[in-house]
Amino acid sequence: MRLRGRTHYLEADCFFVTTTCYQWLPVLASDDCKRIVCASIDFLNEKYKTFVLGYVIMPNHIHLILTFPKENRISDWMRDLKKFTAVKIRQEIERLGNLSLLECLRVADKKQVFKIWEDRFDDVILTSSRLLNIKLDYIHTNPLQEHWNLVARPEEYEFSSARFYESGEQVNCRVTHFKEFF
Repeated sequence: MRLRGRTHYLEADCFFVTTTCYQWLPVLASDDCKRIVCASIDFLNEKYKTFVLGYVIMPNHIHLILTFPKENRISDWMRDLKKFTAVKIRQEIERLGNLSLLECLRVADKKQVFKIWEDRFDDVILTSSRLLNIKLDYIHTNPLQEHWNLVARPEEYEFSSARFYESGEQVNCRVTHFKEFF
């Protein structure tokens, strides 16, 4: 991914990142698709020497709090996340036999046949523990929102860092406590 105005971000090292599925479709509704994203996140953290300080994987979008203590490579990290997961998620949707979703993901583009992710991602630089806590609370309460109503309490949602912050239990994506950096 190109930097698209992100050159002033090169000195920053911690971000709240949001990326959405193509046309907000529920591409990540299956737990297996969410696990594909988690495995890729863990792989990329090793590759780029980054840490996830918080996350939630929803049916049609993800939120991450990422820190890059050595070198800010957020555009590369997101490019790799989307590139790898797009192929694996499409294969999983095919395996599940969800042909109607697959047809919604089909695009008339010479470069690709299916589109899993929107092209861009949003990011906000996090410069304080206060701001990080606001974003972490938002992430953890996302599955409780009325239009989702996925669980009764944040720590019950398996694809979030809420359980880690509640009990220390690592579930799906490896999380590092934000106090190690803030």
